[in-house]
Amino acid sequence: MEETIKAVGYARFSSSMQREESITAQKRYMMMYAKRNNMEVIDWYCDEAKSAKTVNRPAFQKMINDAKNNPEFKAVLVHKTDRFSRNLSDSIQYKKLLEEYGVQVIFVNERFEDNPESHLLYHIMGSVNQFYNENLAREVMKGLKENAYQCKFTGGRPPLGYDVDKDLKLVINEKEAEAVRLIFEMSAEGYGYGETIDKLNILGYKTKKGLPFVKNSLYEILRNEKYKGTYIFNRSCSANSLNKRNNHRRKPEEEIIRIENGCPAIVSSGLWHRANAVKKATRSSYTNAKNTYLLTGLIHCGECGGKFHGNVRYNKNNTNLVYRCSSKKNKRKCESKEIRCEYLDSFVIDKFVEFFFNDDNIKVITKQLNEQYNKSCISDLEYNEAKSTLKILEKSRNNLVEAIAKTGINDIMSDKIKEYEEQIKKTAEFIQKYEKQKVDRVITEDEIREQINHLKDYFYNPKNIIRTKYVLSQYIDRIDISNENVQVQFKVSMSPSGNTDGDYFCVHTEMIKRKYLFDYVCEKVDFEQWNIEKLNKSESEHRKGA
Repeated sequence: MEETIKAVGYARFSSSMQREESITAQKRYMMMYAKRNNMEVIDWYCDEAKSAKTVNRPAFQKMINDAKNNPEFKAVLVHKTDRFSRNLSDSIQYKKLLEEYGVQVIFVNERFEDNPESHLLYHIMGSVNQFYNENLAREVMKGLKENAYQCKFTGGRPPLGYDVDKDLKLVINEKEAEAVRLIFEMSAEGYGYGETIDKLNILGYKTKKGLPFVKNSLYEILRNEKYKGTYIFNRSCSANSLNKRNNHRRKPEEEIIRIENGCPAIVSSGLWHRANAVKKATRSSYTNAKNTYLLTGLIHCGECGGKFHGNVRYNKNNTNLVYRCSSKKNKRKCESKEIRCEYLDSFVIDKFVEFFFNDDNIKVITKQLNEQYNKSCISDLEYNEAKSTLKILEKSRNNLVEAIAKTGINDIMSDKIKEYEEQIKKTAEFIQKYEKQKVDRVITEDEIREQINHLKDYFYNPKNIIRTKYVLSQYIDRIDISNENVQVQFKVSMSPSGNTDGDYFCVHTEMIKRKYLFDYVCEKVDFEQWNIEKLNKSESEHRKGA
């Protein structure tokens, strides 16, 4: 009697095309084949709602692993080649792999013999299956793009802060939008992911899945242009062969659909860009490093042209933070000396405040603030609305009093007069309070100087290093450090229209000799002597050249 061959069956259906009954039908065909060919099906491997464009399917992978580890079965029954895989290379590779494990792959509805003609036919069927899958994907993408050009939602879970209406348009979910605004506001102010996450979770906000916030949740929210009203589609790269997608990778700009004002904005464009600019400027701070360095990314080596990075210098009695040339770390030759962070940071902050907030600038700032303040006194919306409301309330009350004089009073009219009187009283108090605050209010230069001193204290506070780092990165072009000098170039960018995002900018340079840096920070430097020495050196170099 012929020996019975032990076999297993593999069945699959995809969520977009088949239903669960498809598995039952596939099993029936395989059982009929097994009965006719003296086979015993000892187990089933079934992938439900899984696409065949990838082999990253749980049951499929379990079948491969079982076949590798000395299986009881010697054959795998599959209904058709498209159930096994719709990718030609995967279909060939895994069929060959199973055969190397001593397991034969049998397609019960498509017979392939062990000859060149059948091998060719198998490759052709694999190509047809792959074509079907790729053509279907293209047609689906065509429909999605058409929806995208109409700014319609294209499927999946809507972003936090949005719901989808019956016309497939995004609408704001106000409760969720509160969390989104908080994320952008805290990020724009320089708060880290950890601080923002803690506040969100304390306030009871949840992600779209109803889970507590984590770092990846915030990363994707901050980069999503929909929150500033820009509808965007087809931004993320496609999944790889294992059906894994890296959402941080972006497609080329020409493939992305981007429509300004295509959906309701939850935050302003300015806040969106500011929050992302802060994250970009301070991204080196969000690492596993124990220390944050204020000026990393800005410092260039005057000896070799490399960049400086932050480092820790351990001594017997204490530990110091320093900036040092990266060329030393990378074992390239560089004779530059490291520099203490506290000395360089203090010098840069002091010169930043001194340059941008000198006496001439303080006069301009004071004048502009007073002009804005006086302008707000005249055009303040709430104040003007309150005055208009007071006139309407007084007129309504007077009309009611006249009606009472003609017809007599009743409880309804009495209550209405009391209501008007109460509203008139509150509105008049608001107007009086507002006008009292506005009378003779003049911002002085001394007040501005006091605020600038507070700003300097703010910059020096280590708790504010991330926000300070962002501010300095916007106004420092570069810092060059040689073994002799420290040179800081401040930049003020300006466009013809007057905003600060233009291509035109002026540069102001501050320089100090390294040997005077400590004295400067401690306010002991003799600048007159320093300038004389600097002048003498220039004259000496001139005579030498002559």
